[in-house]
Amino acid sequence: MTTENPYRDRLSVETPESVAFAYDLAGIASRAAALFIDTVLVSVLLLAELLAVTLIYSVFGDALPDSAFIWVYAGVLIVAFITAWAYFVLLEVLRNGRTVGKRALGIRVVRDDGGRVGVMDSIIRNVVRLVDMLPGYYGVGLVAVLFSAQNKRLGDMAAGTVVVRDTGELTLSEAGLASNAREALARQFFARRASLSPEARYQVAVEVLRAWGEESGSWDEPTVAGRIADLAGLRSEVDASTGTL
Repeated sequence: MTTENPYRDRLSVETPESVAFAYDLAGIASRAAALFIDTVLVSVLLLAELLAVTLIYSVFGDALPDSAFIWVYAGVLIVAFITAWAYFVLLEVLRNGRTVGKRALGIRVVRDDGGRVGVMDSIIRNVVRLVDMLPGYYGVGLVAVLFSAQNKRLGDMAAGTVVVRDTGELTLSEAGLASNAREALARQFFARRASLSPEARYQVAVEVLRAWGEESGSWDEPTVAGRIADLAGLRSEVDASTGTL
């Protein structure tokens, strides 16, 4: 569940196992800059697609009936829409909430419970992006962020997501006692590992590994845990049969 947050620029999340996370919320400036970068990249992709279609049509157009132009034009519009939409969804899902722009600005998307953004989460937030863009360049989205306690645009509200700063540092606490030391995070993780649910175990492991400046990629939880043990110098202390200290 998400705990009460008295500070506008901070998100606190607590799992059912009483393991808590604290994230710094991304501000409007960083989100706008990330969006600008992503918009430029999407525009380049669309331009490349348009040039490719134009080149192909110039070569084979004479062999096609006159009505083919309408179908080609419609196809270009459909592909352009899919490209602009899929860019955000694919990168957010495959790169743990980071588009190219978000990564450059050090921010990422997470679920309200602190977990990774799923396919449906990303689809919802990006479909509602069409509303956030109204009436001009994200006018509705800007107003929503300004009046949201967690800096959310409408897409985030609908999907249950939030954009946070991706600094590589994490505050992890147990029973309200917080510690930012990476070694303490690792020890706490291994001490609690057996009692965590599989989802929470993976979630905590990924965040602890990120505190060491590394990403989990496609690793499963045991592999992530093993890497954490090596980084923290705890390999000899971790029980091989239980995976705990």
